Amino acid sequence: MGSLWSSLKVPENDTFRFVDTVILGAGVIGLSTAYQLALAFEAAGKTRTGNSNSRGPKIVVVEPAKHISPGASGTATGGLGDFGFGTETAALGKLSYITIQATADKFNGKTVFGYSDQAVYRVTPEGFTETPKPPNDWGPGPPTDKPLSDLPDWIEPKKNWTVQLLAGAPHGAHLDPGLYCKFLYEESKKLGVHFIFNANVTSVNAHPALKLFTSVQVQKYDGPRLTIWCRSIVIAAGPWSGRVYSSLFPQAKAKFQLNSIASAGNHFRVRTPGWKPSDDEQGSKQVFLNNVTPNRKGLDITSFLGGSLYVGGFGAIPEELPEFAEFVKAQPSEIEEMVKLVKEYLKMNADDELEIFDEGRCYRPYATPNHPIITQVDWGLLGIDTSPNARPQEQHTDVLPNSSTKSCSFTVGGLFLNTAHNSDGMTLSLGSGKVMSELLLGLPPSVDISGLGLDEAQKIRLRL
Repeated sequence: MGSLWSSLKVPENDTFRFVDTVILGAGVIGLSTAYQLALAFEAAGKTRTGNSNSRGPKIVVVEPAKHISPGASGTATGGLGDFGFGTETAALGKLSYITIQATADKFNGKTVFGYSDQAVYRVTPEGFTETPKPPNDWGPGPPTDKPLSDLPDWIEPKKNWTVQLLAGAPHGAHLDPGLYCKFLYEESKKLGVHFIFNANVTSVNAHPALKLFTSVQVQKYDGPRLTIWCRSIVIAAGPWSGRVYSSLFPQAKAKFQLNSIASAGNHFRVRTPGWKPSDDEQGSKQVFLNNVTPNRKGLDITSFLGGSLYVGGFGAIPEELPEFAEFVKAQPSEIEEMVKLVKEYLKMNADDELEIFDEGRCYRPYATPNHPIITQVDWGLLGIDTSPNARPQEQHTDVLPNSSTKSCSFTVGGLFLNTAHNSDGMTLSLGSGKVMSELLLGLPPSVDISGLGLDEAQKIRLRL
C-alpha cells in the first residue's frame, strides 16, 4: 500500500500522544481550520465539564516551510466581501464575511490586522462598449456612477474616464493578510494548537475497519522523524494540496486537479504618494484599471492602512508550481513592466521614484471545476484495503471510539479536504474553517456546502 504501510515507533513525548487532528498546511485556510476547530473543542469542553479552562483534544499543524503562510496567504490583496461568489459558494462567502467582521470587532481588528471598510471602484473609458472587468454583476448590486473626484487621492484620473462604484461598506472590507495570518496563528496557539514547521508528513497509518487514521509519520527537514497519533487528517495545503494527496494516497481511486502552471500572479507594494495618517479614516480603496490599460492588461491597486498600495492583477509568465513555497519568486521582467504601467496612473511628480517593497508572486489554488473543495473524502476512494481480512496497521486505544479516553477524541475520523479557494482564500477563510470543523465533528454545516465536494468526474477517474 505504498506510503500507507510504514514501520512506526511510539511518540517520543506526550505532545504527540492523544492528538485528534493533523492539519497539513499553515496558510490562511489551514490556520482558519485549526482556529475554528480549537474553538469548537474549547466550547465542547466547557459544555461537558463546566470548566472554563477546559480544552479538547490536541490539534497539530504541519507546515513544510519555516514559518506560517509562505505562499499566497501572507502576501494576498486582502480584499473581503459578501459578494462575487458562484452559486455553490455564495452562502459560505456570506457566512465567512460575517464571521471575519465579528472577529475584527472582538479583537480590535483595525489595530491587530489592519481591518477596515473598503470601497471598490472600476474605471472605463467614455463610450466603452465591451464587457467590463469586473463585470456588472460582480458586486452586491448594480454599479453606481460616480464623479472622477470620488477616486482616491493617489490616482491620477484621465478626462475620458468614467467611474463606477462596485461595492462599499457594509459589503466590502479589507485587511492585511500577513497580519491576519499572524493573528490566527497566535490565537490558535493560545487555544493549544501545536505547530511543526520545516517538516512534511511522509506516510499515514489507518484502522481500515473503523475508517479512521491512527497516526502519521512526520519528517523534519532539520531533525528526526516523528510519529503523531491521530484519527483525522485535513489537507489544506493550497495549490500543493493535490500533490500532498497523491503522495499520501497513491492508490486512491479519486484525485483532484489544481492548475499548477497558469494560476499565478506577480505583485508588489509601494509607499502611497502623499499619504498622511488621517487618510486611514477613509478605509481602504481598490481601483480596477483593467478597462483603461493598453490591451486591457489586468491591473488593480489597493490601499492598505498605514500608507501603502498593493499592485496586482497583472498575471505572470506561466511556470510550473515548484516543490516548495519558498521557491516561488517574483518575475523581474513582469515586475518591471508593472512598475512602468502603474506610474501612468499614480498621482506623482515626474521626478518622483516609487518606493517598492514586498515584490512577489502568488499561486492560487485553482481547481477544475472552479470552486472550493471542502469535504470529507469517502474512505472507499482512498485506496486503503477495507476487506474483512484487513488488519489495522497499528492500534492505539486512545484514538479509537469507546475507549477510556473517548473525551479526548471528538472528530469522526478520516480524510478531509479544505482547499481550491482560488483568489477567495482570505475572504472565505473563517467560514471555511468553521464548516470544516463541523464536518470533522460530524455536525451539519452552518451553510449548504453540498456543491463543494469532489465532482463525479473526479470520483470516477484519476486526474493527474
